[in-house]
Amino acid sequence: MTRTKRAKMPLEKKLGGVEYYTLWGVCEQVPGRTAGSRLSPNQLLKYVKEGCPCFEHAGMLLFEKDLTGFYSWLRQRKPERQIKAQERLRRIYGR
Repeated sequence: MTRTKRAKMPLEKKLGGVEYYTLWGVCEQVPGRTAGSRLSPNQLLKYVKEGCPCFEHAGMLLFEKDLTGFYSWLRQRKPERQIKAQERLRRIYGR
């Protein structure tokens, strides 16, 4: 996606007088793993599949403006690789 097309994407959506972040808005707010980077839309979609706090309206993913719920979910989440590795260890060592 070109920079000009990405710049035109809506960062916020207003529903019933309340502002919500769109997928692109959250990507701009959440820092990435390396310094100075931002979260990619593909990674955010993986988080949505894992169950991050968001909802869908008219085909758009929307997130609360207060990202404390998202950050607390992010700290407590367990990636699929980690869960599968723990299951493998349970089978191997019988724990």
